[in-house]
Amino acid sequence: MNRLSRPVIRASLLLCFGGALAACSLENETVSPVARDPLTPYPSTGVTRTFDLTITEGVPWEVGPGAIYKATTYNGTIPGPTLEVDAGDRIVVNLTNAGTEAYSVHTHVAVFDEASDGAHDSLTKPGETRQYVWDALYAGTFPYHDHGMGPEGGTGEGEGATKGLVGAVVVHAPGEAKANESVVVLSDFDTGNYQSLPGVADPETGEFPPEGTYHGGHQYMHTINGKGYTDAIPPFHGKVGEVSRFRVVSIGREFHTWHIHGHRWLNEAGALTDNVVLGPGMYTTFEFLEDNPGVWPVHCHVPDHMAGGMIADYIVE
Repeated sequence: MNRLSRPVIRASLLLCFGGALAACSLENETVSPVARDPLTPYPSTGVTRTFDLTITEGVPWEVGPGAIYKATTYNGTIPGPTLEVDAGDRIVVNLTNAGTEAYSVHTHVAVFDEASDGAHDSLTKPGETRQYVWDALYAGTFPYHDHGMGPEGGTGEGEGATKGLVGAVVVHAPGEAKANESVVVLSDFDTGNYQSLPGVADPETGEFPPEGTYHGGHQYMHTINGKGYTDAIPPFHGKVGEVSRFRVVSIGREFHTWHIHGHRWLNEAGALTDNVVLGPGMYTTFEFLEDNPGVWPVHCHVPDHMAGGMIADYIVE
């Protein structure tokens, strides 16, 4: 999907956003961007984008060498496919439930009626296909996930996400700058739901997996885009002189951070940072003008979470 580009305004090492409240300095000039009220929805584009998702249970998902998770997925992957649209588009999701219990798909920030919420009476029963309609009237990066009832008749949100029913919705703003985009989904897995784990014997056979490196007691509990550790997580990429945009959603059970070595940007409060904090169901989008080549670690700064798999590489050419 082609995107419109706009000039990149740079103050020192920081990229200033078109919607930022603070003035941005460019050499000897001062540019005061016009702030847009974030509560104002974008007008409808009249465009409908349709996505087909199928929920499947018992998918053997390889989180890393020797680490095979018994997952429940959207379209066979963790996370599910990124739903990418423009602000003002209508999203139609045709959800087919090929599983044995009721599931759903629920998202954040989009405008929808109760029948498309994915909770209570808007679940998709086993063997059923149900349509969910969302209006993407706000730009940004948001999670989508299961909101099924769960075994005890509760909301089931945590259980579905832990199984693997997570994904991201990317809503592009009009006139958004061209960038090297990275979508990041942080999620937490249940080690008791693994088919095999390095260094851990199968409880039925007593045999150890023939491959993989044992990473300790928290291994493969915390994942980036459904994978654990640098040997399995595909690296993120940037290029000096171009804009890098990170779209991060956290949809697990734990609080996580997203820390990038050797870089800094402005957070949503306009403060300088290199590490953002995200609780379950939280999300953020940030960008910066890339100026620092190298292979940089990116990870959750909670020690057990980093040890548990949340560490990858960011390669800047």
